[in-house]
Amino acid sequence: WLGEQPVTSSPPLVGNTEQKTAFAFVGLLMLFLVFLLVRCFRILLDPYSRMPASSWTDHKEGLERGQFDYALV
Repeated sequence: WLGEQPVTSSPPLVGNTEQKTAFAFVGLLMLFLVFLLVRCFRILLDPYSRMPASSWTDHKEGLERGQFDYALV
């Protein structure tokens, strides 16, 4: 019995099923948050790249370049 090591019980590193589910949910929320942050920063850096051209170049209805001053009168 001189060569035997005392057995010490350490708590498990991973908890029960509820803790695993909570950690998985928090992890998914963090991934979603990172995705939204990256998307928002891309929109802030280049706001007109994702917008379709028809929404801001068409539908001028006679207001061509240089005629805006006359439309205000």
